[in-house]
Amino acid sequence: MRISSTEQFRQGIDSILDQQAKLNRTQQQLATGKKILSPSDDPSAATQIIKLSALIANNEQFDRNVGTARNELEQQENVLASSGNVLQRVRELAIQANNATQSNQSRETIGDELQNLVDELLQLSNTKNASGEYIFSGYNSRTPAFAKSGTGYVFQGDQGQRLLQVADGTQLAVRDNGSDVFEGMRSGDGRFTLVSPATNTGGSLVTMTSTSDADQEDYVITFSQANPDDDVIYSVIGSESGAVSTGIYEAGAAFSFQGITLEVEGAPGNGDSYQVNRSERQGVFQTVRDIADSLLSDVNTPEQAAKLANDLSQSLSTLDQALEHLQSRRTIVGNRLQALDTRTNENADERLTLESNISELEDIDFAEAVSRLNLQSTALQAAQQAYIKIQGLSLFNFIR
Repeated sequence: MRISSTEQFRQGIDSILDQQAKLNRTQQQLATGKKILSPSDDPSAATQIIKLSALIANNEQFDRNVGTARNELEQQENVLASSGNVLQRVRELAIQANNATQSNQSRETIGDELQNLVDELLQLSNTKNASGEYIFSGYNSRTPAFAKSGTGYVFQGDQGQRLLQVADGTQLAVRDNGSDVFEGMRSGDGRFTLVSPATNTGGSLVTMTSTSDADQEDYVITFSQANPDDDVIYSVIGSESGAVSTGIYEAGAAFSFQGITLEVEGAPGNGDSYQVNRSERQGVFQTVRDIADSLLSDVNTPEQAAKLANDLSQSLSTLDQALEHLQSRRTIVGNRLQALDTRTNENADERLTLESNISELEDIDFAEAVSRLNLQSTALQAAQQAYIKIQGLSLFNFIR
């Protein structure tokens, strides 16, 4: 078999180039720390790496969503805390006003402050986030949640609840609509509300309490006295059950019916009546506004003073319901923030697992790579020396 000099030279060059390519690839692996430099190096591992990288990208997006959700919830929690502080101030003023020593002028001063507090509550309900969206307007986030309408207030948003995905298959509510937050409380004690008509002629102070199993219907309590020396008789008529109870009224004594108890102080006038109505949803703005309007009206007779005292007593009960409602909403928001803390830790653990899996697939074994680099460097040097030796074996060198 004849091998020409040209073939020998070509094989020597090819051997050197092959060793240089291997050495260069090992150098790149050491420089990047990756054993897979292109998908062709290991198609199966490269496919797995692509899938795992996509999962990491999703995980990072979930982390960004968690951050956004935390900002939204913390802002909402701050608004709820501030609203609760405002209502607590309203309650203090209502207690202060419900005192026989107050004059029309002093009550008017309190009423003016209450009107300012209504405006503060309205401003809180129309809080915007960093993007300029009203956080309590639901999906209608470019419109203020609440606005004044005559002597009342209207909700201009919708019932939408903003959700953010914080993990695969897990969405978390980050906003609540203002109707639930600021109009979700109930009047009175949460079950019933006592109404004192302005037509009453007596000066009775009435306190109402009810149990959780009280029969849910409206009632009218009427006091009657045929002659000045006769006993005062009370009667209770239910809107559905008709005559419920009747008896002789005793000053300062309580009487009960259908799970409801009334304590009456003072002498009710003949024909005086009180209504015990089923509790209804009542907005916090209207509650405070009603108290302010009551205090801005002059009180000049014992009957008017008694009505104001009874109305303020019921308003205090409604305020307690409102404070409890806002506290419950804060608790819900707090639970969501706690869920975000848990989700953050779980996302971090998941990302660490994914990164470890990718590392096992693509990271180089530096000890093995350095050893291989030394071996390939020696092989390249050998190929180069062999080429030099072969280069000097031409037949023409021996022809004289």
